[in-house]
Amino acid sequence: MKFSKKIVCKIKPKRIVLMTMLGLCYLPNALAATQDELEARIALLEQKLLALSQESNDLKKQVIESNKQLAQLNNHFQKQQIVINNQKKALKNSQKATITKQQAPVNAVKTINNQQIVLINTPKAETKQGESAPEKTTFTLAEFKDYIKDEIGFSYNGYFRGGWSTSSNGKPKNYAEGALGRFGNEYGGWYDLIFKQKVYDQEGKRVDAIVMIDGNVATNKAAGLFNTQDDNLMQFSDIYLETKGFVPRFPDAKLWVGKHSLPYNEIQMLDWKTQKTPAGGGIGIENLKVGIGALDLALVRADVNVKNKKDVIKTDSDGNKITQYKKEEVDLNELEIRYRDIPLWKDATFGVNARYSAPNKSKIQNNVSVKNAWLGSFVLRQNAFFGGFNQFTLQTATNSVASQLANINTNNPEFASNSDNDYIGTHTGGKAYRFVSEGEAYLSDDMIVAHALALTSGNDVYSYDLHLAHTDFTSFKSAIRPAYIWDTYNQSGIEVGYFRQKNKVKSKTYVEEGYKTTLYHSFKVGKSILSSRPDIRFYVSYIEALQNDISQFDFNGKDHQISFGVQTEVWF
Repeated sequence: MKFSKKIVCKIKPKRIVLMTMLGLCYLPNALAATQDELEARIALLEQKLLALSQESNDLKKQVIESNKQLAQLNNHFQKQQIVINNQKKALKNSQKATITKQQAPVNAVKTINNQQIVLINTPKAETKQGESAPEKTTFTLAEFKDYIKDEIGFSYNGYFRGGWSTSSNGKPKNYAEGALGRFGNEYGGWYDLIFKQKVYDQEGKRVDAIVMIDGNVATNKAAGLFNTQDDNLMQFSDIYLETKGFVPRFPDAKLWVGKHSLPYNEIQMLDWKTQKTPAGGGIGIENLKVGIGALDLALVRADVNVKNKKDVIKTDSDGNKITQYKKEEVDLNELEIRYRDIPLWKDATFGVNARYSAPNKSKIQNNVSVKNAWLGSFVLRQNAFFGGFNQFTLQTATNSVASQLANINTNNPEFASNSDNDYIGTHTGGKAYRFVSEGEAYLSDDMIVAHALALTSGNDVYSYDLHLAHTDFTSFKSAIRPAYIWDTYNQSGIEVGYFRQKNKVKSKTYVEEGYKTTLYHSFKVGKSILSSRPDIRFYVSYIEALQNDISQFDFNGKDHQISFGVQTEVWF
């Protein structure tokens, strides 16, 4: 064979025959080997197929079991949904709240005395072994709402009053309501709004943030913009943090920091307080269980503005010298101590209160005159007094606080002379003494009577009414309110008030005297006069100023007034 001109391959015939015979001998052996391998592979495939078939059967069983479990879970969810729907219906229909404890299935709904109840889990204290188990507690629906409210930790409550009024002689005017009583002698509005939010509550320690807003609301005009001329005012009277459980060895004590003071004690019928310490900011501890009573302590700021004479003296066009004044702000700190709830006899408690007001003048305020002041009180309260209560307060005060007790109207024992924090007048160590009685009693099942009485005297005080120093005074203030109880929601009654005050300055005497009679019918909730609200009262009132040497007051040109209207009060 010839492939190219350069390469020539020569094969002999014998070699071709030999190669052909060898190939024919190898072919059967090759075919035999291929057949054995195929059979082996087929056997291996059959084994794998059997294994896959067994796995398929197992998977089918698992799928069937899973379907059963899904069906059971779906059925359980449907039952839970029914329970939830029943609970929602129960929350809408239930009205009474009582709490009982019992062992019962969680998320079950039962009916007891036609009241739907809700069961929830609450954590139980850890056992000695460190394990904890849920304690099943039963709540009525109203209690369940309270539980949710406490869990959230937010509350909003307060007070307001307002209403409509007029008189037989133009605009009605209130006269000495702090001496004659408030019914039919109070025509403005007032509100208190308290916001409280829990910020921590664990291991017996609780912290709450509290804000209180209060102020006047004019009821004689339609527009109610915040301004002074229309008597629409607002202030943040409290902004503080209150804690419980942080004072060592006193788990029930309350420690607070911020703009706050110890609780006020109000004489409702005369609308002033026997205990009141307005504060710009401070720190206090309440309810320290010491001995047989409870101890309250507070240290607060209440700076005052003092009018100070300037050295520069101007001269007017006529040559008269004019003295200029400026206001100096003087730092004032007040320390208050109360030891209360001392048991006497059955249903009677006793308390002792003391407050010291200490000015803290700077070196450049040596020519500013601000005197310190004391307030001391004894308080005796008799509960269960003919179905009501009676509280007696005996007080003494000095300097500017004593001057507050000499006012015809508001007698709050404050250091500053007014709500603008002004310290005015000449105070030379004057003293005042006051006895106050307030309470209510049931004369029978359908007769109740409430009263407020204040006897006060003082010497060498500054009269804020007359703007005169070195004043001696005596005063008698009273209001009594008997009422007939028609039922829980209706009362009819009369409030009678009388007062007389005599101020004497440098042998000259000033007398103020007046009386009031108010007829009313009240729609209310509860039988108590002083402790039940809301209250809607319709009234007609007659007031007369018998003498007005101190206030120079008149009712639109007359010495008397007939007014009528309707007023409401509510706590919420």
